[in-house]
Amino acid sequence: MSESSSRLIRTADPTQPSIPHHKLSKKAPPVRIFRQDWMESLTFISFRTFLCCCFVFESIVLTITVEYNVHFWHTILYIVYGLFIWLLTEYTLHRFIFHFSSERKMIQRLVYIFHGNHHIQPNHPYRTLMPVIVTLPVGLIIWALFVFLLKIGLGSALFLGFYLGYIFYDSVHFATHNFQMKRFPFSLWKRHHLLHHYRTEEHNYAISVPWLDKVFRTHFKL
Repeated sequence: MSESSSRLIRTADPTQPSIPHHKLSKKAPPVRIFRQDWMESLTFISFRTFLCCCFVFESIVLTITVEYNVHFWHTILYIVYGLFIWLLTEYTLHRFIFHFSSERKMIQRLVYIFHGNHHIQPNHPYRTLMPVIVTLPVGLIIWALFVFLLKIGLGSALFLGFYLGYIFYDSVHFATHNFQMKRFPFSLWKRHHLLHHYRTEEHNYAISVPWLDKVFRTHFKL
């Protein structure tokens, strides 16, 4: 993808004109998101920290799911439902929210904060994952919503699958930007996502399950 063809990079953050309007390498200093140093520090997370936090959180959800559910296969079914809901959520968020187009500077600023900065510097190892300070509170809210709708047993089972899907998604996303992934089938994930960054950002929105782009007709063909 040429630099001029990226809408996310062109609009970047209208409140910070110093932000580069071209892609940066992973070795370059991380592109700035916030002016305040303490807020900026919260935007970085290592893969190890991400996995540790997710493991603890998911273990708690699993324990409650097992404690409050009696029927094994019924529980498994709701975990699968949760995974399916995540896959649709992942695609919808990436396509319609993370790539939302607007002429309003405030909207452009928000898009830059949660996704545009990633398109400017796609391969920075501490900016490829969503910070836990965002995902855990949001996860708690979604968990509470599922429990409210289905009670604690099935609600927790549904969330267990949903959050498991998220962990898989962000792990694959990190890997496509930071690991070689030369062997099949891992090479398919990497190629599919890097085409989104370097050839056409209006295609290949799915990350966990690339064939979803074929279902929704957003698959990029060379």
